[in-house]
Amino acid sequence: MRKKSVISAFIWFRGDILREQELAYWRSFFAQKAARTRGVVEYLQHHFELDQPGQWPSIAGIDTVIRPHQRMDGVEEVVLETGAVKQQRKLIESAGAFKKIELHVTDLKNSRSLNRSSPSPKRNYQEVVLIRRKPFIRPQDFQAFISQVLVPALAKAPGISNIHYHLLEAEQRRKNQSSYQAMLILGAADASALKQALATADFWMTTSAQQAHCEAIHSYPVADSYLFTMSGRPTLPQIKPERKPRLDPVRRKFVPAPPRARHKFGQSPFPSARRIPLSGYGPEDVVADNRGRLLCGVADGRILRIDPEQHLEETIGHTGGRPLGLEFLPNGQLLVCDAHKGLLRLNTETGVVETLAQYVDGVPLRFCSNAAAAKDGTIWFTESTSRYDFEQYTGAMLEHRPSGRLFKRSRDGQVEVVLTGLHFANGLTLSNDEQAVIFSETDGYRMSRFWIDGPRAGTLELLAENLPGFPDNLSRMQNGKFWVAMVTNRNLMLDRLGSMPGFLRKGLWRIPERWQPKGFETAWTMQFDEQGNCLWDLQHSAIGYHGVTGVAESDGTLYLASTEEDALLVLPLNQSN
Repeated sequence: MRKKSVISAFIWFRGDILREQELAYWRSFFAQKAARTRGVVEYLQHHFELDQPGQWPSIAGIDTVIRPHQRMDGVEEVVLETGAVKQQRKLIESAGAFKKIELHVTDLKNSRSLNRSSPSPKRNYQEVVLIRRKPFIRPQDFQAFISQVLVPALAKAPGISNIHYHLLEAEQRRKNQSSYQAMLILGAADASALKQALATADFWMTTSAQQAHCEAIHSYPVADSYLFTMSGRPTLPQIKPERKPRLDPVRRKFVPAPPRARHKFGQSPFPSARRIPLSGYGPEDVVADNRGRLLCGVADGRILRIDPEQHLEETIGHTGGRPLGLEFLPNGQLLVCDAHKGLLRLNTETGVVETLAQYVDGVPLRFCSNAAAAKDGTIWFTESTSRYDFEQYTGAMLEHRPSGRLFKRSRDGQVEVVLTGLHFANGLTLSNDEQAVIFSETDGYRMSRFWIDGPRAGTLELLAENLPGFPDNLSRMQNGKFWVAMVTNRNLMLDRLGSMPGFLRKGLWRIPERWQPKGFETAWTMQFDEQGNCLWDLQHSAIGYHGVTGVAESDGTLYLASTEEDALLVLPLNQSN
């Protein structure tokens, strides 16, 4: 096992740049580079509240007041292979957007995390506490005080949910880097809970030891914390082509595919089809507004609005990323799930784009996929996988490791993780009565229903399983019926690989995309009712359109979208009975 180190970086912003601009740079452009440095195992940023005092109490003889010229703006924690320290240090020190950076490099053994084993409130509040030892105190005595006296006392205090600490003494040998020798990160339900914890008898029994060992204790409330690398994998969506991440396959045995999976044509007569050419490539989804106009997002980030009769196209917005699933809100605004930017809201009249959710519990949305909006303002949306970017989605299919999630965004903006461990969570729609959300799992070949209201609220059940193809986006529910975009037929080789040794899939992942197994080139959509019965099965493999990922119905006509095409496909339903 390779030796690991920890970098603790203290950050001060420049005064000549707006604070919001510096924060945006730190958590975007800078984080992209730092998180993708080879050898980084875990990378966190803690952004401090501006001019807010912490909860650590005043203690006689210890400096606990942070003066304006001392106040820093945040800290980084980087766990990495020791051999990568030099490269990461060079990256951090070269960041010209920061006024000052103070680095401490220590061995991983000098860092510890403690979580309460007893039930405790969810951590919604954090403070970073920086401690400077008195000059005449020996480093080993100071470290013993932190690890054997102060931290155990804090761990006993009710209200503290977790403690993470670093002993920074190893960096004292470097010149001009000696402001603090320990860093604690304390988690609690809120500021009040932490304040109460720091007023307990166990904590106050350490007062004399604090006075003996500490020259200064400075506490910073944390505004936001972000985890940008986890278990050696960046959590940020890529903004430029990146090398493939490692594949970590799991074995998974599938039920044999139904006979329908072998057929290239559907059971319902396929209507005469026509194309609506687009000025962009790869419309992943399509929706229709109340005037019958079609909206879709293309690979260059534009949102297009098309009059299907006159073939008139206009650009109504630009996400700056890669738009995927779309959904209208009751007020006519448009929800956009963007693979790079998260959950967005587009004003279809002004073109203004607003971010609704880009991070969940401090972790970026890696692959925001599709959304459904309830009448009360609640938004349900999916993340297909937290392990792979949209551009490398086939990795999730080969790996068969479920990492998709279902989220709920309340009207107040709070985002809750509802379901985890889904096999490539994708399209979703609400039931007619909005008591359930129905969603597809592309790599699970199934659709499920999650009850969100009524006597069965919180219950998950299968709606349709062992489907013959890969289900993608779902259309809006109309009269108890909805359409499912089917990308292609089941790939029997991919199913078999799931139960074979992982090295076979790792080898397949390394070869170019064009040589990896693919399904039929086919245009396919199916209609289901709320009981999971298939009502329509429209498939054609000889019309020059394939890889259907989105579907919408409007005024008796179906519109299909595909990431593999530069057009929408129009299917008049009155020609298929």
